[in-house]
Amino acid sequence: MNNNCILVIDDNTSDLGLIERAIKSCSSDSKLVLMDNGQESIAYLMGEGEYSDRDQYPYPSMIITDLNMPMIDGFDILEHMKINPSWEVIPTIVLSSSQDQDDIQTAYMLGASAYHVKPHDFFVFEKNIRAMVEYWSLVEHPMTELSGQHIYTNSENKFGQRFSKPDRNEQVRIDQKKN
Repeated sequence: MNNNCILVIDDNTSDLGLIERAIKSCSSDSKLVLMDNGQESIAYLMGEGEYSDRDQYPYPSMIITDLNMPMIDGFDILEHMKINPSWEVIPTIVLSSSQDQDDIQTAYMLGASAYHVKPHDFFVFEKNIRAMVEYWSLVEHPMTELSGQHIYTNSENKFGQRFSKPDRNEQVRIDQKKN
């Protein structure tokens, strides 16, 4: 991962504690940011207010979010990531108690990288979190700036050049227009 910062969003403090314990047991070099509500996590992602200092509050290289939270829920967070195209490259994993197929489908349609149902057994819960973090720490990720913005590269004369990429200045204008 680029900057090894994992943002975890869950309004259940017990689940936050379990997730924290599991991540710390397998990823001691990752900065862990725990938030108990979606509204604060959006401010964090946007770099607003107290979160504007990206040296102190780095943009996450991975997001784990619950779905069912008051006011701003996990779907809102996924939608926020999707409408900010330069940020949608960040792996965003849903960790929810919901096994509802509509929730699963909606999460993926909104850009979730993975969907996991919270197991009731702590050892299985911890094993799943460890596997999640270990997997996403092994895969290659696109480069991002400290702000979380995707760094657009010149694909000229490269294998992927046939896929159009927005001009960096145009992407900044699109992002600013949406915000």
